[in-house]
Amino acid sequence: MGKIQGWVLPRWAEQLAVVAVYVALYAMIRPLSDAHWALGAGLRLSFLLLLPYRYWLALAVADTATMVPLVLRCGPQFGLAWSLTILPPLTGFAMPVVWACKEKLSLFPTKRLVNFQTLILCAFSCAAVWSLYNFGTLVVIPNRGYDLTPLLLSSFFVGTYVAVLTIVPWVIMVKLSYRQGLLSSSLRGFLKSSLAFDAGLVLIPSLLILSWLTAHTTGENKPIWALFMFAPVAWLTLKHGWRASVLGGTLTVASISLLFTWTGNTPDSEVVQVQAIIAFAITCLIAMGARISAMNEADAQEKANARQAMRLAKQSVAVSELRLRQASETLEQVCGEMQLSQNRLLNRFRMMLPVNESQLYTKQAVSAQEKVYQLADAMHPIAWRRSGLPAALRENIGRALDELGIAYSSRIKGRGLSGVGASLHTTIYRLACESVVYIGGNLRCSRIQLLLRGAEIDGQRIIVLRVEGFVEDGATVSAFNLEGQQKQLASKLGATGLDLHAMRDSVRLFNGELHVKPMNQQIRITALLVDAEKEREHKAPSPLRLWAG
Repeated sequence: MGKIQGWVLPRWAEQLAVVAVYVALYAMIRPLSDAHWALGAGLRLSFLLLLPYRYWLALAVADTATMVPLVLRCGPQFGLAWSLTILPPLTGFAMPVVWACKEKLSLFPTKRLVNFQTLILCAFSCAAVWSLYNFGTLVVIPNRGYDLTPLLLSSFFVGTYVAVLTIVPWVIMVKLSYRQGLLSSSLRGFLKSSLAFDAGLVLIPSLLILSWLTAHTTGENKPIWALFMFAPVAWLTLKHGWRASVLGGTLTVASISLLFTWTGNTPDSEVVQVQAIIAFAITCLIAMGARISAMNEADAQEKANARQAMRLAKQSVAVSELRLRQASETLEQVCGEMQLSQNRLLNRFRMMLPVNESQLYTKQAVSAQEKVYQLADAMHPIAWRRSGLPAALRENIGRALDELGIAYSSRIKGRGLSGVGASLHTTIYRLACESVVYIGGNLRCSRIQLLLRGAEIDGQRIIVLRVEGFVEDGATVSAFNLEGQQKQLASKLGATGLDLHAMRDSVRLFNGELHVKPMNQQIRITALLVDAEKEREHKAPSPLRLWAG
């Protein structure tokens, strides 16, 4: 049982509906169809590609029914033999080809993909089979009045093949784009798309001008002007992919088919040559458009994967920092509890111990508490939790540098810093610490300056971090001492001593860049970070094959 807009149809009614729809569509396109542009062939192949196998018998009946008026009109003139040979449905000869393309050559790998290599092969094979059969029906006509030449056979094939490539891709496009209840919205979306805009602005005016030039040109130059019509189609295909080639190819083929017609019962060699070039051009354009669409989808897939990787990396940074913060808070609590327990023990045994021994134990307890406190502060600055990122940049880095005798100053300018994400806050602080450690390990500094500037441009927050180290005049220091200074800074700031390559990787998580500029007695590290708005999700496209959806 089938359903049409909520109505349940029996099997026989479905078959009758297929027959009626096919006959009606054939009657609509029959006035536009001719031997050099056989639109009926495109209609046959479209139904074979879209309909399930259970409707193929009804399709064969409908195809035979469309031939009955032709037999009644021309049968007395061409004879009984021709009438009997023209009645068998051409869809029956193409059914094995279509079945093989569907089942063996993966014409439709999924419901939303089409294999254009197989589609072109299917169109070529069906056009060849139908052309041979139509050519064979002319053999039985007595007193034809014209010869059966290879040129006539070629004209049959080219006209059929061009017509198939004119109609079938449109049907495939509708099949791939159709969603139940969304056909009108899909049409509105197409009319608002850049493809429709470019077609109306460039393609259609170009075709009208070239058609007018072709119609008013005689002699050898007429085919040349006609072939120029494919130039705007090629441009549109390069920009928009296979759908553009279908739209432009259909308009071009329709224009050329109306401009070049047979003048008698036999085809003109000039018309056949133009049609052959048209067939070749439209085949290449569809194949090229499919390849461009596949490349665009592969590029979109790669970008989507990169965005996903970036999101995962940012989440990993945020989770890692959260764990460090939890561990730091736990250590801070342990430090407080340890201080209370040690004070109680010392107070209990103070009268039993000598004064010097009691003072020694007190100093050891205080030293242990300070080390735990410093470890907790290095893992995640306490000032950060209490007063925010500016306090951590000012107090933690300043205290670590002050213990090494290095002057330090920090400035924060601009706006938008408070609105950035937690992962970017983490990256700013960790990058500032790593920059200070890197400068401390490569230069005997007397002074380090930090500048953090924020700005908001087009919904994106731009952060610039600059760390500069200035060498002390006349100071000389060995590489061993620099390495020791670097380790001390790394221990106090909770840094890992990243190299420039690793720091650049951290900056690229936020679509930024890192530059290092060594100058005379100075090192400057500048990092640009971007906190973009939440990116839209993109559907995962197909792999890079001649498949497109």
